[in-house]
Amino acid sequence: MGHTRRVTNSVSRDQVLRYRARVMHLDRKLPAGSFAAAAWGGLQDSIPRSGVLSLNARVEGTQPDSWEDPSVAQVWFRGSDYVVPRADAGIFTLGSSPRDPVRVRQLDRLADRIHQVTSGRTMTVRKVTELLELAHPTNLREVALTGRIHILWNASQIWIIPVERPEIDAEDARRELARRHLRWFGPTTAARLARWTGVEAREAVLAWASIEDELEAVDIDGLGDPPERRFMLGTDVDALLAAEPIAGVRLLPYDDAYTKLDRELLVPDPALRARVRARVLPLVGQSTLGHTPGAILVDGEIVGAWQRQQRKVTIHPWSKLPPDVGDAIEAEAYAFPIAGSSKPSVGWD
Repeated sequence: MGHTRRVTNSVSRDQVLRYRARVMHLDRKLPAGSFAAAAWGGLQDSIPRSGVLSLNARVEGTQPDSWEDPSVAQVWFRGSDYVVPRADAGIFTLGSSPRDPVRVRQLDRLADRIHQVTSGRTMTVRKVTELLELAHPTNLREVALTGRIHILWNASQIWIIPVERPEIDAEDARRELARRHLRWFGPTTAARLARWTGVEAREAVLAWASIEDELEAVDIDGLGDPPERRFMLGTDVDALLAAEPIAGVRLLPYDDAYTKLDRELLVPDPALRARVRARVLPLVGQSTLGHTPGAILVDGEIVGAWQRQQRKVTIHPWSKLPPDVGDAIEAEAYAFPIAGSSKPSVGWD
């Protein structure tokens, strides 16, 4: 095995956020139907329809049912519901699977039983749990690591979809999953890879080491003293160094990829960060605003929070915004792809 090239670059917080916004397709929306490209690094869908709202922030013409587009699939990834490219589902499932052969055999046997009791048909988690006589439906989530089940959920019910095992080799999937993490969340570390994938630290270290030759060291100015050593894919360093500011308004749901990690980078001011954490990025159920909030992104910066009840959206800016920015925020909120019989409305707090 080779060694990481120690070509250390130093970059600013602004460069990192500009780079991430661009690789996550938040600089300009993709053409209609580009859902697989938008979900290349995985979009969490744990809060009802957050996945389709993340797609909406990235793809023109997103509709309420776009999360069901044939180009994408829902899987359990890191124990949560995710929208991923259907062709790459094996990267997210097998890529975070255990290396312990005993555990792998246990999960495969349970996958065999699921395929048997469902006869290959889509079936609710509740029904599958009953047929398998499991103590709790969460016992099924780990079976996703075999790559042999997908899911479908509509906020009130979850279905299991039996599928054939992906053709990708598990080690190849782990390497590619590490690359996707590095591309979307770089500069990053093996510890952050473990956190993002939900695997044990030693598993993440092995995946990281397997692509070590592809990495370059990058320090982020002002982040720690001395700065924490982080890494990028060598092929992405030029894009990071050349990242230009982005423009535009996006309304991101809770747990969107852009706000998932490195929240000290998103809000560098410690006093404001505490306010943002309480109002925009709280633990589930702990928002001081009540309903689960999302982030208002203007030119790549968080300027406030938004909340939704059915088709009613409330905007909570930190400070007075220019009229044109306010108009753009309202336009995004009215365009939310949320189905319902009520008329959409937008209010300001």
